[in-house]
Amino acid sequence: MALAWAHVSFTEELLCPICLELFVDPVILSCGHNFCRQCVQEYWQRQATGLCCPECREETGQEGPLRPNQVVQEMSEEARLLAGLYCQLHGLRYKLFCDTDLQLICVSCRDSPEHQQHEASPVQEAAQFYKEKLQEEIASFQDRTSAFTAFLNVEEDKIPLVKKNAESLRQHIKEQFAQMHGFLCEQEAALTRDLVEHERSVLTLIRENLQKVQEGLSSLGARLAKLISQQAQGDDIEFLKELSKQRPDDIQLPTEAATDLPLGIFKGPLQYKVWKEMKDFISPAPEALTLDPESAHQRLLVSEDLTHVRLTDSNQQPQGPERFGPCVNILAAQGFRSGRHYWEVEVGTKTAWDLGVARESVRRKGRITLSPVDGYWTLWLRDGDQYKALDWPAVPLAPATKPRKVGVYLDFEGGQVSFYNADDMSHLYTFRDTFSERLFPYFSPYLTSCPGNAEGLRLCTLKL
Repeated sequence: MALAWAHVSFTEELLCPICLELFVDPVILSCGHNFCRQCVQEYWQRQATGLCCPECREETGQEGPLRPNQVVQEMSEEARLLAGLYCQLHGLRYKLFCDTDLQLICVSCRDSPEHQQHEASPVQEAAQFYKEKLQEEIASFQDRTSAFTAFLNVEEDKIPLVKKNAESLRQHIKEQFAQMHGFLCEQEAALTRDLVEHERSVLTLIRENLQKVQEGLSSLGARLAKLISQQAQGDDIEFLKELSKQRPDDIQLPTEAATDLPLGIFKGPLQYKVWKEMKDFISPAPEALTLDPESAHQRLLVSEDLTHVRLTDSNQQPQGPERFGPCVNILAAQGFRSGRHYWEVEVGTKTAWDLGVARESVRRKGRITLSPVDGYWTLWLRDGDQYKALDWPAVPLAPATKPRKVGVYLDFEGGQVSFYNADDMSHLYTFRDTFSERLFPYFSPYLTSCPGNAEGLRLCTLKL
């Protein structure tokens, strides 16, 4: 009897704490607890709190392959072989056969009321068993029906919300393009008015010249007629006197009017000229940000114009309470409490970087977690092609082309932070949240130990 119970106790030590079955492909965590590989992986997938031991809740920091426990594996297999020799209910070795189903039973099983009832009425026992199974299936179908009904109601409730949001965005697009259309129409009308004024001025000058020429011709004609009349009268002396008085060169021709309109104004690079004038109209216009050296990690080198930052091998900055450390981060000097803002960052061919927005009160010392819960709305690149939006949980991204410039859009009141490949303005990811304190653009050139990551980050100053 003692041996049987010892076997039961030994078997219990080989049960997975999650599935309560003998271990299958057991793995051991850093805390020393063992689990079935599939059980612990499925447990972690259901959790949103990070990788921790399901039994003692200690953080494992497990990121690589799980380490198998060969000793427990062999003991589990041995126990599985021995399990058929002992009653799992009473811990006694099987010695008897049930007369009804010819299954091994122990003495306690034979003497139990359930077995006696089974011996007396196996048909009733079988009927009761299938009745219970039927009730379980009915309950399962009812649960599934309720779940489908609830899901259907939720999905139906989404339809008017989607339509409302689509209509709001449709109106926003219409308003944005209406503003651009209005601006272009105003520019066209102003240029057309200027052309009309130039045309009127030139035509007025021509008409004035025509009038002056006509008046000169009339005066010359009158003088000529008078001279011819006096000559016809035969009085040569009077004719010579009158001729000496007449000087036709005192009637001057007017200055010739130029017929050319100013082509440089009306037939120059009109589209480019108007496009440059749109910089005061575009909202939000690209921000001309600068970096805040007071927030920079000590090894970050910031350029004199405060637009470029890269990591070095030695301290470039003095110690300060506002500096990041040990994370190699830096913030912009400009923070935003309201409004819509857009800026671009040149990442070039770097293989690792972080970009985004951070709350003013974020933690700057010690270990930092980049997530909206901790006040960061960011994207990162690792290993040259591994892009992630560090949402909660993180979302892998697959840009169609590798960005050399990344655009960041912030709508404070709208609760939106969006990222774009600034080379073609293709959308990368959007965070939705509610902001209550000042937000600062956030940057990290990451570590130079990553292959191909020696160059820094540069803030783009766009000139329209």
